[in-house]
Amino acid sequence: MAERMHFRILGPLWVADGVLELTPTAPKVRQVLAFLLVRSGKLVQVDELIDELWGDEPPSSAMTTLQTYIYKLRKELLERCTSAQLQTRVSGYLLDVSAERGDILRFERLAHEGRTALEEGDPARAAERLTEALALWRGPALTDVAVGEILSAHVTRLEEERLRTLELRITADLELGRHQQLVSELKMLVSEHPLNERFHAHLMMALHQSGRRYEALEAYRRLRRMLVDELGMEPSTSVQQLHQNLLSSDVAEKNATVRTAVSASSTVAPSTTPDSPSGPAPGRFETLLVPAQLPPDIYDFVGRKSVLERVHQYLVRPDEESTAVRAVCISGMPGVGKTALALRAGHAERAEFPDGQLYADLRGTSKHPADPYRVLEDFARAIGIPPSEIPESIQERSKLFRTWCMGRRVLVVLDNAHSPAQVKPLLPASPNCAVIVTSRSGLYSLPGVRHLELEEMDEDEAVRLLVTVSGRGHSGPMVREAEQAARLCAGLPLALRCVGSRLAGMRSWPIAKLVARLQDPRGRLDVLSFADLDVRSRLETAYWALDPPARSIFRLISLLPPPDFSATTAALLAGNETDEVETQLLRLADCHLLAMTDGVGDGEIRYRMHELVRIYARERLDLEFLEPVPGGVARDEPGTGHRGGKDLGHRGKDLGHRGTDLGRRQKDLGYLKEDPGNTGGALEHRGDGHERSESDLLRATPECADPREPIPLPSIGA
Repeated sequence: MAERMHFRILGPLWVADGVLELTPTAPKVRQVLAFLLVRSGKLVQVDELIDELWGDEPPSSAMTTLQTYIYKLRKELLERCTSAQLQTRVSGYLLDVSAERGDILRFERLAHEGRTALEEGDPARAAERLTEALALWRGPALTDVAVGEILSAHVTRLEEERLRTLELRITADLELGRHQQLVSELKMLVSEHPLNERFHAHLMMALHQSGRRYEALEAYRRLRRMLVDELGMEPSTSVQQLHQNLLSSDVAEKNATVRTAVSASSTVAPSTTPDSPSGPAPGRFETLLVPAQLPPDIYDFVGRKSVLERVHQYLVRPDEESTAVRAVCISGMPGVGKTALALRAGHAERAEFPDGQLYADLRGTSKHPADPYRVLEDFARAIGIPPSEIPESIQERSKLFRTWCMGRRVLVVLDNAHSPAQVKPLLPASPNCAVIVTSRSGLYSLPGVRHLELEEMDEDEAVRLLVTVSGRGHSGPMVREAEQAARLCAGLPLALRCVGSRLAGMRSWPIAKLVARLQDPRGRLDVLSFADLDVRSRLETAYWALDPPARSIFRLISLLPPPDFSATTAALLAGNETDEVETQLLRLADCHLLAMTDGVGDGEIRYRMHELVRIYARERLDLEFLEPVPGGVARDEPGTGHRGGKDLGHRGKDLGHRGTDLGRRQKDLGYLKEDPGNTGGALEHRGDGHERSESDLLRATPECADPREPIPLPSIGA
């Protein structure tokens, strides 16, 4: 029974054991099976499956749900089949189906045999093999499967392979003299694919060889009229040459004319054979596209002149003797304008890179960053490499990309990068190329990359951005109110855009009213949210990307007063060793939730928390360990559906300290007040409008904790 199992995707998805159909009915399970069959014999990454099933917004349970689908396939389908094996690998799954049991492998084998026979001058054998290959198709591939972005690309590739095989079969039939039998089929194909010049050339040849020379010439006139009217272009040189041959009746060498028809230009390239290299031949690069993928620049971009000049120096004025690619990494806190700056710089330098500008959003701040394997495939498609000629391994794709870039002047913009490992395969090797990377962290381990840390705007730039975005002319007292609003946004471009957009969308609102709402720290982040602009959501994404020890310190240091503090001060507040606390502070600084400054006189590093970050950190502390945010609604961790703080097995453990001896704690807190770097009183004033006392801070220790048992912060890697 097992050996009668068949898997078919060239048409509706169909799985059967003999006459018993076993095709899954659940849409997602069908989608997973289709993906595995399309990539039969090749590893499918887990990330690819998740992206295919849910796109850019997978649920938090995506991995568990995917494993459930895999289990169903094994249990209900594959257990009864010995000719198909689903193997689990470290990073994905591999479904191995024999060619006799799967139509896609059989189609590819027969198409390759037919193509080889035609190249070797055996049209009869070629026609036989190619006809047999096309007979495997029962309609459009996977026509009854809901396909995502990745699977859709594979379906397109299969359709291109079918058309290429059909063209070869028609070529073989023409060489065998089957002209009259082909006329009706070719007329239908020309109607279905009006821009495929090879079908038109085949039709012209078939009509001519059938004694219908006038109709052949008319077919050319229709083709030319359509191309000129719709595309503003003439037919390809080879089709024009065929037309001239027909006009002069120069068809003495019938097969040579057929070959001319076959060579009619098309966007479809010859497919690779199993014995050919994985990449396209070097000559193909001469006809590929010039990509221009940069997203639009924003018209109301303001300031950053000195930073743009530095980017220009890094990218356009390199050391003439250097053989390395020119690259700059722009980092900074959430909402500081990294992407806007990168795009402004990219558009400003576009003329320096006439061979193309490539762009990729690497989704570094999402739960599922972009796979460089997929990004390289997108780059290959953008420069015109046919899908069948794109290598399978990431190493070969990276080599192909570097080969194409060599000798060209290309700009690559990699936005929102997650890690150096994600970026490295996407870097060209040519010194004529340039790369702009943006990342929340600095990616300082990337060799040969210049680094720019983007800071908040100064007051003049902030006011100009606010006025520009709002579209309101401010004069007299309104200027002072705009300056006050810019200060309350603490120079953060995203916050300024929120305020400006709100003013633009609510023309009747006086700016004074908005300033009054911004002055209350407890509701400021609510005001700094408008349409898809939201300061809190950006900070929330960064917060939940931290590990529990770093989140604990992040919340606690919101109690310290501005402008800055030392690691010693934070350690006293947390009740932990200074080195342990500083490790977490450095993690916060690496993702730009803190800024580091040099100490005055003593050389000790001091840390500064942006005002809006401080407000958000205190909001998290209030939400997870103290009273709820006044007037607010408890917020959940993104994508989990769980109340903030519930991801922790024990509240006291995440805090890092259940409590110490009360007398010692009070002594430490008293020392905080005397720290010269904490002027203004650590506990009397938080810097956001809330008055705090020592008893308030002690409430940060969970009530269930034993005040005599300190628990240190978990070490790195815990």
